[in-house]
Amino acid sequence: MKKIIDWYHENFRISFRYSRLIAIFSFFFCLTPSDIFSKELEVCIDKCNFYSIQTAIDSANSGDTIRIRKGIYREGMISISKPLILEGSNGVILDGKKEKHVLDIRANNVVIRGLNIIGSGVSDTSEYSGVHAEKIKYCVIENNEFEDNAYAIYLAEVEDCTVRGNVSTGNAVNEVSGGNGIHLWSSKGIRIEGNELKKHRDGIYLEFSSNLKIEENYSHDNIRYGMHFMFSSDNDFRANKFENNSAGVAVMYSKNILIENNSFENNWGDSSYGLLLKEISESILTKNLFVHNTVAIFADGCNRNYFTHNVLKDNGWGVRILGNSESNQFVQNEFKENVFDISTNTKHSTNSFRENFWDNYDGYDLDLDRFGDIPHKPVHFFGYWVVVYPFLMVLYNSPVVNFLQAIEKAFPIVTPIDLEDPKPKMRSRV
Repeated sequence: MKKIIDWYHENFRISFRYSRLIAIFSFFFCLTPSDIFSKELEVCIDKCNFYSIQTAIDSANSGDTIRIRKGIYREGMISISKPLILEGSNGVILDGKKEKHVLDIRANNVVIRGLNIIGSGVSDTSEYSGVHAEKIKYCVIENNEFEDNAYAIYLAEVEDCTVRGNVSTGNAVNEVSGGNGIHLWSSKGIRIEGNELKKHRDGIYLEFSSNLKIEENYSHDNIRYGMHFMFSSDNDFRANKFENNSAGVAVMYSKNILIENNSFENNWGDSSYGLLLKEISESILTKNLFVHNTVAIFADGCNRNYFTHNVLKDNGWGVRILGNSESNQFVQNEFKENVFDISTNTKHSTNSFRENFWDNYDGYDLDLDRFGDIPHKPVHFFGYWVVVYPFLMVLYNSPVVNFLQAIEKAFPIVTPIDLEDPKPKMRSRV
């Protein structure tokens, strides 16, 4: 018996050694050549193996890193058709010479980092861009500067990419000729984080794109929208700032959107909005700040959305909600120093307001539960009619309107009686 046991132990040890060797060899055989032999290629104006970025790319193997030294590289369009890291040091400028795209990515796992990318082409039929990527996955575009491009970053049918820490100054003169800062078409799983976008048609534009995380971007001084998306459901955008655009953000024909902790400021104009919602449903808007906008929130054809803990301060209109919007809930929001808190074009509404703070509420709280004992009617006589007949705005603060408002307080039967906050909050939380 002892001999049998000794034989078993010895063979087991030998088998174990072989199994470890097999595992080690299997690991190395599973690695691709790029995993084992990836290298760095250096590009510079002089005293380098490569003077041309395109030549270095063509000479590189998959997985290599191309480091670009300070200088201006006027190469027109540069194409990347293999997984590479393209990284620049301070003072690197890629000039597209106004021809086509400056960088055109056609491979998965490409990283573009630390470059100043200028001078894409301009066309009525093509969306020429600083960085263009199509039908790829797993790209990273970070910490670049874009100037004088029609589009800064254009992603089409792209998945699981990150666009982070870029600064783009566009060359848009008007809505027709200008392009967008970050443009997504039919893409999913994209993270757009910490970018600054200005002087484009739209700072960020999204179409037919889903599962996006858009966070901590600053989009300002754009000709049309700070951000604009259409037919793009199941997306989150948080902690972004949209300032001094013709309109802050337009969200259209989408559902299941989370809009949280964003700032919409100084979006002024005849048709300007902090947030324009068109055919939006089943979405949550929470903890957002709306300050100094012509209209803070405009809702057209929006249903079953939940607005809570938002602050609307010093706007022309706090909320303009049209009669084709139904079953929306406004709960625990703050309305302060707006010319009109709420306006609508219908006398009957299925939208509900409750536990909001209204700075012009003049009710009382006898039971000391911190909520008003009588309902608040946020739509006033003049506010209702000025939506129906906008030219009446010239009468705002006139003696006639002031007289009508005084009559309305005494006899509040001329306003939409079913649009009211039955439990207004007595104290502001901010």
